[in-house]
Amino acid sequence: MNRITIIFTFTILVSLQGCGQKQVTDIQTKKNDISDYTQSFISIDSPNIALSNVKIIDGTGNPSRNSQTVLIENGIIVDIGDSKDIEITNGFHEMDLSGRTIIPGIIGMHNHMRIPESAMLSTSPKLYLACGVTTIQTCGTGNPYEEIAIAKSTDRGEQPGPEIINSGPYLTGPKGKSNFIRFTDEKMVRDTIKYWAGQGVKWLKVYRNTRPQDLKVIVDEAHRNNLKVTGHLCATTYSEAAEIGIDAIEHGFIHNYDHATDKEAGACSGNTDFRTNLDINSNEVNKVQQKLISNGVALGSTLAIFEALANVNADTRDLEVMAPFYIEAYQKRKLRKQEQGNDWYFKPEWLVKSMAYELQFFGQGGLMVAGLDPGLHNMPGFGDQKNYELFIEAGFKPEEALQVMTSNGAKLLSRTDIGTIEKGKLANIVVLNGDLERNPKVIREVEIVFKNGIGFDPNKLIESAKGNVGSETDNTMVYFGQKTPLNEPELFAPNIISKPNRSEFGCTISGDGNEFYFGVDNNGVMEIHYTKLKDGVWTPQSTLFDSDTVSYNDPMLSPDEKRLYFISNRSLNEGNIKDDIDIWYIERENNQSNWSEPINLGLPVNSHLNEYYASFTNDGTLYFASQDKSVNAPSYAFDIYRSEYKKGEFLKPEQMPKAINTNRYEADVFISPDESYMIFCSIRKNGNGQGDLYISFRDKDGKWGDAVNMGNTINTAKHELCPFVTRDGKYLFYTSNNDIYWVSTKILDNYREQ
Repeated sequence: MNRITIIFTFTILVSLQGCGQKQVTDIQTKKNDISDYTQSFISIDSPNIALSNVKIIDGTGNPSRNSQTVLIENGIIVDIGDSKDIEITNGFHEMDLSGRTIIPGIIGMHNHMRIPESAMLSTSPKLYLACGVTTIQTCGTGNPYEEIAIAKSTDRGEQPGPEIINSGPYLTGPKGKSNFIRFTDEKMVRDTIKYWAGQGVKWLKVYRNTRPQDLKVIVDEAHRNNLKVTGHLCATTYSEAAEIGIDAIEHGFIHNYDHATDKEAGACSGNTDFRTNLDINSNEVNKVQQKLISNGVALGSTLAIFEALANVNADTRDLEVMAPFYIEAYQKRKLRKQEQGNDWYFKPEWLVKSMAYELQFFGQGGLMVAGLDPGLHNMPGFGDQKNYELFIEAGFKPEEALQVMTSNGAKLLSRTDIGTIEKGKLANIVVLNGDLERNPKVIREVEIVFKNGIGFDPNKLIESAKGNVGSETDNTMVYFGQKTPLNEPELFAPNIISKPNRSEFGCTISGDGNEFYFGVDNNGVMEIHYTKLKDGVWTPQSTLFDSDTVSYNDPMLSPDEKRLYFISNRSLNEGNIKDDIDIWYIERENNQSNWSEPINLGLPVNSHLNEYYASFTNDGTLYFASQDKSVNAPSYAFDIYRSEYKKGEFLKPEQMPKAINTNRYEADVFISPDESYMIFCSIRKNGNGQGDLYISFRDKDGKWGDAVNMGNTINTAKHELCPFVTRDGKYLFYTSNNDIYWVSTKILDNYREQ
């Protein structure tokens, strides 16, 4: 018997959405060796390698050395010296690199895995690595869960790419972009930072509208959690940020509003005439630079994106990897530049001034680092190489430019194992075909990229990305190989998840998109099925719990994904059936661990009546449905409750207000992680069918607006229930007519003003 039948027969026995298993479920993922896919891009994979007769620019800032030999054992540099003095034993794979230059793997400190229009989650790691970038710091992200997943995947050897140092989502001020985390109250910001620290991010990035008072809280909480903070600033000046204790500032000269006229304190305001008129050698500029230096603030250079803005002239290699729609956008941009000339948004003299500003900052002893900031026709990896060429054009010596791009990045990351070619360091080494000191364009002539001593073929990596950067397939999680939906709901994974002649109810998906749990009706007994993504392939569907009589339904992962909540009519005594339905959970140490035995959530959440569907905010607050406890209330009446999570316990649930609850049926509530909106199922007189999805938004004062029926686009004459939104906020999943559907969350904007 499924939930729909239950509701309309007014019986107590309900079909359950859940996840669990009587016995500990062995779904442990062991650490994999390098996958066959990654292996296909490797050209040198020997434990002992000798790079002989090569010029070294080692990243320390010291002059180059000719005729050197580097010995690598198990991914570590074990010896360096004159080739005539280093003995190469028979156990080493020797590579004669006469006529070549080797440099440390580049450390990109502003290297997103997205372009403004879309993510580039499959191509960017390969392009970065192909161009000699062996470590990146993502410097803010619009898709943190996906990027964390990719970082783990590359670390495990499942796909090729650099070491990825993850950032959390962008933070901004109250007037900042709505898709960023806006500073509304201090507790929310501190809780958010703690959450992302727990997810494994190492950096936070603040954006333009972040005020000094916002930044002070962010920096304080970040440093408490061992995170570093960088900023693309405007409302806060460089001087103010330095005094607050920010770790780095992005984009060098261009966003230095210390020098803007008509600048309002704490507001993103003022004109940009300073970009043209300011004297870089002035005391005014020197004063700000010295403040950064004395406070230990690094300055992030992104010259390549400014060059792309100034000149709008793509290289052939950029065009070869761009998706068709992205080439079309570039061509329109190029035509506009030709028509407007130097009146184009970014003036060429601004690029020249940026180059001079950065050379001066570096010359005074400032910690300069470099990154790409991909976008326009500034492609991953290619732009990092362009940065080197622009540093040389600005007046940096080759060893200085490489210091900025390698060891300075390691210093800012507080890493001592990367950044230079020195004994005891990881063998992150780029082999260039030519003399880099004589010709800066040799930076593009990459023959081999060693990451941890494994040599990757750059040509194969680039070839795999051609025509795909920014494409549909580059932009999404795997999602069973489907094209993702837009503003019209589509059946999810037909014949895979949503099968004919089978009823599916609800689902939950891990933040990295690699775990999928959903409810299935097996002849009136509800089961939780799951599948996992391994090496790009979904595993056969399995069942968490084996029972012929006990139902399990409503699966929902906790924010840290160490618990899986569900509902069940199982008794506290294993194997029996209860008269009511409770919320239960299983738990694990991490996503490679086994699940525990089921644990009843207990009081004060569970009662002697039925409880359905757990959903959580970022701070662990629980939203759920419970049967109406009023005297003489009908059995079909349910209300939505909220229970805060404090010191490891759920507090007494609070009934949601009349804007949400009626005297009929409200259940299956999904709460957004930031608690800004909720979607739930309700049966009301004005509904479209047997049960509809409704949405309510919370205003800035914390008041919930009247619930709005989501209309004909979502609701039908059948039953809609079990809403769930992916962790990246992109897709809404729900059940309709016993199948799972999905749709872009852009559709939610249609209901905000109703």
